[in-house]
Amino acid sequence: MHFISPKSSMKEDGCFCEGDFLVLGPSSVGQMTRLGFNVVVGYPRKSKFQALKPTQKSIELLDSLSEGSKIGEECVLRSGTTIYEGAILDDRVNTGHNVLIREDSSIGKGTTLGTGTQLDGRVSVGESCSIQSLVYLPGLTEVGSNVFIGPNVVVTNDKYPPSRRMVGVKIRNECIIGANSTLLASVTIGDSSVIAAGSIVTKDVPRGVVVKGAPAVFYCTREQYEEKKRAYAL
Repeated sequence: MHFISPKSSMKEDGCFCEGDFLVLGPSSVGQMTRLGFNVVVGYPRKSKFQALKPTQKSIELLDSLSEGSKIGEECVLRSGTTIYEGAILDDRVNTGHNVLIREDSSIGKGTTLGTGTQLDGRVSVGESCSIQSLVYLPGLTEVGSNVFIGPNVVVTNDKYPPSRRMVGVKIRNECIIGANSTLLASVTIGDSSVIAAGSIVTKDVPRGVVVKGAPAVFYCTREQYEEKKRAYAL
């Protein structure tokens, strides 16, 4: 079974729908978008559930709580993807399986989110990014455009956990974040910089450099990195 809210502007005949899915609240889903099995669009944020009674469990109730989310044209939302209310996905955004995009997050055109990746609310991602599987981006994270983030990267937003003060990480345009890296709260990764796989970034990284290690330190320039990549490709 599937459910499309009467408040939604989605036109089912303009989308590809694989099976069961939910489109809640005044959500909009663009033309030629594909919804996989068990996709949820417009899921209500956590705070709305606190006043509910145990007997209130219907889809119609979820629908009444939802403020909706916006999905652009030609997106591919694979099975198990859940998108909370207030999230905005631009055209041609692709998700792998079981991706979670929480409230008030935004994703730019042509960006891909790999399987199991989580954007934990109020995350912004620019255009044409490639975010691989099992990446965790907490609230207040800002990612520029044309960024590559490798699998199992973890970004944090709390310097002294658990505390009440969250401080986001900023990843500027054209950056490369290697697999299994950890970025600590409040750091800024400058434009076109590279974080080597397995690094732990504890302080700001200037633009156009490569850093590696735990803690990460300067290794070479981005130009030298590109020279090594060209030689490797040959």
